[in-house]
Amino acid sequence: MKKLEVLLGAALLMAAPEAFADTVRRALVIAHNGSDDPALAPLRYADDDGVLWAETLKRLGVETTLLVDPDEPTRKGGSLVLKSAQAPTRAAVEQAVKRLQAAALVDRAAGHQTDVIIVYVGHGNTDDAGRAYFTLADARLDRTSLYTEVVDPLGADYVHVIADACRASGVVGSRGGTPDAAVLAELRGVLAREQLASRPHVGALFAESEDGETHEWSRIRAGVFSHVARSGLLGGADINGDGQVEYSELAAFVAASLHGVKGMPARLSVNAFAPTAEPRRPLVGPAPEGPRVTFPAGFEYARLSVEDADGQRLVDVRRSLQQWTQILLPPRDVYWVRAPDAEARVTLAQLSSGPPELRPRELQERGPAEEALRRGLFAVPLDRSFYDEYVAAVGLVPVDFSNPFQPSVIGGARSPLAVAAPSDWTSKLELGLGAGRSPLGLAKFATGPSLSWRTPSSLHLLYYGVRGAYGVTPLAARDGIRLHRFTVEGLLGLQAPASTPLFAEVGLGWGLLGLTAPGFRQADPALLTGHVAAGVMGRVAGLPLRLSARVGLDRVTANGQTGMDPQYGLEISLRR
Repeated sequence: MKKLEVLLGAALLMAAPEAFADTVRRALVIAHNGSDDPALAPLRYADDDGVLWAETLKRLGVETTLLVDPDEPTRKGGSLVLKSAQAPTRAAVEQAVKRLQAAALVDRAAGHQTDVIIVYVGHGNTDDAGRAYFTLADARLDRTSLYTEVVDPLGADYVHVIADACRASGVVGSRGGTPDAAVLAELRGVLAREQLASRPHVGALFAESEDGETHEWSRIRAGVFSHVARSGLLGGADINGDGQVEYSELAAFVAASLHGVKGMPARLSVNAFAPTAEPRRPLVGPAPEGPRVTFPAGFEYARLSVEDADGQRLVDVRRSLQQWTQILLPPRDVYWVRAPDAEARVTLAQLSSGPPELRPRELQERGPAEEALRRGLFAVPLDRSFYDEYVAAVGLVPVDFSNPFQPSVIGGARSPLAVAAPSDWTSKLELGLGAGRSPLGLAKFATGPSLSWRTPSSLHLLYYGVRGAYGVTPLAARDGIRLHRFTVEGLLGLQAPASTPLFAEVGLGWGLLGLTAPGFRQADPALLTGHVAAGVMGRVAGLPLRLSARVGLDRVTANGQTGMDPQYGLEISLRR
């Protein structure tokens, strides 16, 4: 039996390499308001963006190093991430890279994969020779140094670069300066051409406009692109509901969120380059437990934002009314959930009680540029049709929609067992392990593996399939007799009635029952068998599982007599 358990464990590992993959994610966030060019005014919110990026990534389970020189309002905000922050100097960058490099070596020795996210928020510019660079407090981070001094030494399996950088600021100002197509092309080349040409493990995501500018907005006290990207990573972009955000999802979310912005001097767009070595490499994976709010399908409001008690905008989403959305939140004592014409104050403890009840609130108008952002930003939802069209247009690799899951509890912490979304299920292979009554009652119990295939029918909730199972008594009984039972059955079942994670099925088929003992073997190859089963499907620790209870009958001939032998037991299976 020990050999059987070892073989089954090995089969499970081979069947689900992605599910068992152990990835450690770390991040380096660099944010700087200032510029070394006297012609460029300091930014107002790059430091706030740095703090929010660090809080966001920590909430997503990413170990984060923050390099920022906060201004007085940002310091007074009192974010805990500022306690360990350092100024964004060249020396601080070098030290951070060395620490990340050392951590990657330890992780690799332990058999872990490592991903590092590099976020830069601040001024981008070009020098007299036309070379593009990002601005640090005491130095420049140009194309060469970005890769040779930061990306390459990390030693990570994958590196993801997110940049929100151009050249100016204002109340609804621009992170950019005088439009210059050559400057724009050079800045784009820092992230695009270099990594695609020689670094297949590096991905990049950044925004631009027709004139090379990106934008800050005083109402959200952040850069527009940074805010949208964070909102996507916190759940707004997770269109297939698997708890991970891939490049195609985040890029489509940013594109949808910016699509409706009109009346600005230049329209923002997003550039996304997934690592060519693994185009579906997630930027972030399933998040640890923590504050979250869930808006179910049919929730009254489509355009939603969440702010903290200090008025700092944390997340924005524009959802389709037909889809559920779960938003992860950085820890706060109090949140304000707002729609364009309604709002609700929600404490941390109240998040678990379901979607908040929003009440009417007063609107305020603040000028044409801000009104363009207020009306247009997040005006378009990231639904399936927008996602499919966007991914096809830009050539990104789409996510897997075959196994989406949604929360079984509306509101707070995600239930350990999440509910599957039946409308998107496709054919599935399942590898299981069962235990139950021993055939003929000759031992205490029998156990063994099973392999099943199930596929939805045209009647939506019904499915059909086939199941093969093998069971053996783990301990010899009655003079060393061991029983072996092999069955193959056709299946017909009902899944997810009333949008629950439950299922029920019946099976009918043929089997073989064998007895072995020292110097003796006997078998009944004409065993007829049937069963009924019911249980629950969901995701535990990121693994898609099915747990079922079974009862059935075998028509068995033993010692010249034919009779019905009852069968019952439990089975857990891994769905692929």
